[in-house]
Amino acid sequence: MKKFLLILLSLTLCACQTQTKSTTSTSKKACDVTSEEKTCNTKDDTKTNFNEISFDEAIQYFTQEKSGVLYFGFSSCPWCKEAKPILKKVAKENGIDIQYVKVRDEEKKVVFYTDEQKAIIEPYIQDYMSNNDEGILTLYVPLVLVVKDGKVIDGHEGTLESHDATERKMTNDEKEQLTKIYTKLMSEAN
Repeated sequence: MKKFLLILLSLTLCACQTQTKSTTSTSKKACDVTSEEKTCNTKDDTKTNFNEISFDEAIQYFTQEKSGVLYFGFSSCPWCKEAKPILKKVAKENGIDIQYVKVRDEEKKVVFYTDEQKAIIEPYIQDYMSNNDEGILTLYVPLVLVVKDGKVIDGHEGTLESHDATERKMTNDEKEQLTKIYTKLMSEAN
C-alpha cells in the first residue's frame, strides 16, 4: 500500500518546463496546474502592481484583443514562490501592471478554470503550454505572457532549465538570469 501511495504521489508531483516555446518535457521546472504538489505565490504586505483577475477575464485579453502582461500561477507551486518576487520587482521597476490569474486554490484542491475555458484559451496560448506525461497539452506555471492586441508576442514558462524547485532554491546567478528574462518581457510589454 505504501508503494502504491508513493507511486501515486510521485505521479502527481509538479512537472515542469522552462522555455519560451512549447516542447514535450517531464523535467522539473514548473508546476502542472493539475498536480497535487503543495508548495507558490506567497502573500506579502509590499505594495505591488499585481491585479488578480479571473480566468474569464484572462480569456478576454484574447477574445477582446486587449494588451497586457498575464501571470498564471498559484500559491502552492514551488516555482511560483521563487518566480513571483522576481517578476514583481521587475514589473515595478518597469512600471508594468501584472494581471495575476490564480489557477488553483491554496490547498490545490480546486482548479479555477473549466475544460470549456481551457478550450477557449488554448488556441491563443498553446505555444506556451507543454505536453504532460500523457501527451496532453497542459498549462504549467509560473507562466508569464505578454499580450498585445489579443496575441501573445512573448512569454516564459517556469523558472530556468537548471532549476528544480522541489530540490532547492534558485541561486543568486539563477535569480539574475530570470530577472533578465522578465526584464526582456517587460520591455516588450511597453
